[in-house]
Amino acid sequence: MELGGDRLVNAGTLAVARRFSEALLQDVTPMLFLLMKTITSCVLVLIAIIAETLLCSCQQSPGTSSPPSFAPTQNGFGVVVKPLEVDSGPGAGLYYKGTNEVPVLVWPYIGTAGYPILYTNDVALLLADKPDYAGRLGHGALIAVQNTGPALDISADVLKLAAEEAHVDFKKALRVSEPLRLIQTNSEQIEVHFVANQLAEPSIPNLKVRCQWKQVFAIMDDVRKFGRTNRVTNLDGV
Repeated sequence: MELGGDRLVNAGTLAVARRFSEALLQDVTPMLFLLMKTITSCVLVLIAIIAETLLCSCQQSPGTSSPPSFAPTQNGFGVVVKPLEVDSGPGAGLYYKGTNEVPVLVWPYIGTAGYPILYTNDVALLLADKPDYAGRLGHGALIAVQNTGPALDISADVLKLAAEEAHVDFKKALRVSEPLRLIQTNSEQIEVHFVANQLAEPSIPNLKVRCQWKQVFAIMDDVRKFGRTNRVTNLDGV
């Protein structure tokens, strides 16, 4: 009887232990699942942070600025603004993209006069900075460009119209005048103002002239044929 009782006790003990183990596993398994899920989420977040950090470090090195981007303006043209640098201020260039995949530089110095670029069809007209023979900026010029160029300096030709209208000596005006303002009066007409150095030549006043876009086109054709074009040789895209 004692042996049989021991067997009954052992069987009962085993049954209780089995039920306890099953209950324990039922409680522990969800905990383990939640723990593993939490660990996996943390690992994924950590990987994402590391990847983003590496990407940023590859795109922008310490002490450098983001690369400039093409900002469309009108009629296929756009500008690229260079960031402020330690030894120079910000600058901007005029580009033409049109249907091209890569924008093409057509004039590197948009200028600081603050007047808007005028557009008609695929032609842009702007009061821009133009370097002198020594490469120094600060002299204004009236620049016209059709799609990818070349860009044309039409300042002298438009000044000639203004001088003829004011009945002043064009050669004297050419020596002491430069374009100051560029205004579009309507869809067909523009107005250009020239400022004169009257200390150098008192007989030449400040001049202005209104001309039609078709006159600008004719001047551009004439400059292409007989004048010196200001071709931009740096045709690298953005």
